[in-house]
Amino acid sequence: MGFWSSVGSAISSVGRGIASVASKAWDTAKSVAGKTIDWLADKAESFIGTVKDVWAVVKPFVIKIAPYISKAIALLPFPWAGTVAAVVEKGIQALLALENSPILKKVEQAILWASKAAHHFREKYLTPAEELEAEQRQQDLQEAMDAMHTEEQRQSFRFAAVINDYVLVQTRIQQILEKDEVKNFEHFLRLRATQKLLKSAEKTLTTSESITDISADDAFLLRTGADLLTENPNLTDADAERLDSIIKRRFNGKSLLPFVFEEMIRAWSTKLENMEAKWEKASKDAASLKRELKKLEVKMKIEPLTDAEEAHLIVLRNEAATADHQLKQQGEDNRAMQNYVYAAEGFLQVLEKTPEEFEAEGRDYIVGDVAEVGMLLIDCAQNGKQWSELSEEQQSLITDYANIFAEDSKTRTQELIQAEVS
Repeated sequence: MGFWSSVGSAISSVGRGIASVASKAWDTAKSVAGKTIDWLADKAESFIGTVKDVWAVVKPFVIKIAPYISKAIALLPFPWAGTVAAVVEKGIQALLALENSPILKKVEQAILWASKAAHHFREKYLTPAEELEAEQRQQDLQEAMDAMHTEEQRQSFRFAAVINDYVLVQTRIQQILEKDEVKNFEHFLRLRATQKLLKSAEKTLTTSESITDISADDAFLLRTGADLLTENPNLTDADAERLDSIIKRRFNGKSLLPFVFEEMIRAWSTKLENMEAKWEKASKDAASLKRELKKLEVKMKIEPLTDAEEAHLIVLRNEAATADHQLKQQGEDNRAMQNYVYAAEGFLQVLEKTPEEFEAEGRDYIVGDVAEVGMLLIDCAQNGKQWSELSEEQQSLITDYANIFAEDSKTRTQELIQAEVS
């Protein structure tokens, strides 16, 4: 079971609530959709391409979002800055009352560090040693908050925790970009999910009027983001359910798995665009070769060719034949990739929507196909099957299913791009 699959099982109680009023076919469809999406993320290199190839084409938009966040913090003053001192003082007083001097000293140091770091977000990336210190500050601040009796007291240290985790998350994202290495699709999805969580918390930091507006949810998002980028992330069932709940509130009702896996569809869509551009270029090059070849063949009918022209004619014929073969192969690869991308959109919608929503859209007829198409794609992923190895009937089934969601897939990709820009 992959990381995201285990996360999905932790929040499956939501799915079971829906299933209680749905048909057995819908239960099966939702179950297969979840397994298929997980397989596509975990094993799809065999027929989608390696994560290294995908990373090469999606890295530009991943890089674009990283400096945006730090620049926004550096350039915009904190509206809530004036409320920090009074709130923090209450927390310090609470710790003094507990006579917990060891943790008090650590917390004071953490608050001083956060106060300075808040003014230098643009260049604030941690060294390996500083990263360890940030992890220790996480524990110290959490210990202090756990010792508090009221939300007001906990709030006094949350500001420092949020700044600390923000810099920690930002550093870990930067490390991935500098190494230029994403290990697999699951790692890529953790990176993209973290970037979106970071942006949500950043919005709170830059728009809140009072420090009390920075909630426990913001702190949780950053702590979770930091955890997601560790070598072996561990998201407890309770944390998965809480993250799912926060995402639903902040992202227009979207639940955790679609929030994560839609980034896979966007990555594949970006690769598809590059593949289609490659076909367009190959098509123009092939047409140019054919025109040159045709010109020589026409001349040959009218007059003898020179030795050089005859030699060039042979070369052109070979190059034209090769270009035709490559163009045909690229076209087949493009159609296969297109079908996988659009089919994945269909599975994502099965996870997102209720049976009633599908029925209202007039698409309830696809429920019976979900399991069959899903098992086909799992078979491809599990056994390394290429599109060309599927039977015509199997290809047709996937294509018909994919075509239903083609426009939705394009719309989702555009919405993700627009959300990033805004």
